[in-house]
Amino acid sequence: MRKNVSLARLIESNKENLNNNQMFIDLIEEKVHRKQVEMQERHLTKQAGEGNVIKKGLVITTNDNLS
Repeated sequence: MRKNVSLARLIESNKENLNNNQMFIDLIEEKVHRKQVEMQERHLTKQAGEGNVIKKGLVITTNDNLS
């Protein structure tokens, strides 16, 4: 009988560990996803900023040639 009780406790403990591990994995996946979105937004913002710099450079060049 004692072995059965120990085995039952071990099984419950393993289930709890699995649940805790899954919660940890879910948390990490969520953080990774947020970081990927943040990096993508930064990349798009940077691209938009580079486009503005190029446009401003063209305007300055065009104005310089007209003077």
